[in-house]
Amino acid sequence: MTAVLVFALTLLTACGPQIGDLERGEEGRVVRAYNGDTLELDSGLRIFLAEIDAPQGEAPYAAQAQGELEALALHREVLLTYGGTKRWVGRPRDGEEAPREAALAHVFVKSEGGRWFWLQHELVARGAAYVRPRHNNHARAADLLELEARARESERGLWARREYRAATVRAAATLAMEANANCLRGDAPYRIVEGRIADARVFDRRASLAMEGAQEEAPFALVIFGENFSAWDGPNLASLTGARVRARGSLGVYRDEPQLCLEHSSQLEILAD
Repeated sequence: MTAVLVFALTLLTACGPQIGDLERGEEGRVVRAYNGDTLELDSGLRIFLAEIDAPQGEAPYAAQAQGELEALALHREVLLTYGGTKRWVGRPRDGEEAPREAALAHVFVKSEGGRWFWLQHELVARGAAYVRPRHNNHARAADLLELEARARESERGLWARREYRAATVRAAATLAMEANANCLRGDAPYRIVEGRIADARVFDRRASLAMEGAQEEAPFALVIFGENFSAWDGPNLASLTGARVRARGSLGVYRDEPQLCLEHSSQLEILAD
């Protein structure tokens, strides 16, 4: 190895992780990795990986997703960075007084060779996680969605499983009715749905994009309301009648009608016919 190459590699390592416009946060060593999208540092800080999600529990591919996360991050030095809301705070468990708390971060990992890499990038590219932007965390959604599309086309990781293919409108409507949840609840099922918008209607404080393919007795719509509607920065919703789309979000039921709730424009992709 030439002296010039050694110097170049040393300089690259010294530069540290390329975090772009993300805000630099805590550093530490990972002592635990679980659920495919959650880490714990030696400081005791728990981390939810921002903008992605992974299969959990008994779900198909859950064990493989956790294995990928462990292989990439366990016992390694990491840097947390932030592009949105920094903390999740949950209710205390029974017998606990303090609320549960976790960081919502993009994580950069230092490999054994000293190279820094973006953990979310690796997980999504391998098909070990899918993209889940939120209204308060979507700084890197565009990059991650592009990676997810490649992984899906190549059927890498979870995308080789039938369970994770984009649901039809009818299948999504059935699942929503079975769950019978409010889409704002944390336990509402989260799905990717593909279909065509039959009728896009925009009102003063909300929008409803009725989808083709649902049963007549259970019409299915993509809905945006409240602050999410006020902050919408995506395509003109009223112009989407006839568009073929891929939407991702929580499924719910409102007034006995199934729906998928959109939090941010990154959750709605316009597809070519």
